[in-house]
Amino acid sequence: MSDATPQPLTEALLAEFSGAFRMFRDGINRLDDQQWGEGKPTWTEVPARITMHTLLCADFYIAPSREDFNFQPDGVQWWDAPMDKMPTRKQALDWITRTEQATIEYLTINGDIGLLTEKAATAGKGQTKVHWLIYALRHLQNHVSQLSAECKKRGIGAADWG
Repeated sequence: MSDATPQPLTEALLAEFSGAFRMFRDGINRLDDQQWGEGKPTWTEVPARITMHTLLCADFYIAPSREDFNFQPDGVQWWDAPMDKMPTRKQALDWITRTEQATIEYLTINGDIGLLTEKAATAGKGQTKVHWLIYALRHLQNHVSQLSAECKKRGIGAADWG
């Protein structure tokens, strides 16, 4: 990719992913350590579990291959593992930073032409990279909204849209 070549698609995706990751951080930062692991028995109402699922998927969407991706790091089944096996809030925030940086690199390396013409390595139906990334962005935003709703339910306010 040439720096002189306009990359409007890449720039738009960079801005949208950046906003979603920023909102994700804000939601996590609103929680205290106790709230981080509290919630109904279902994973969809426990901030730590919502976060782990969201980050695993965000990493998956930009992974080099489907076959090599591990959805259970260290054997942790995020949906029902004990809380001491889940990432802490600090670990989750660090993970978001790494995932955001990896996403920026993925977008930048591919550029508009690569995003529009190349197939995504982890997509099951052979989608182009842009199609798969738009899906990934919708998924990220869905779970950031879910985390934000949990914050609101707990009386600490929804994550800032920005």
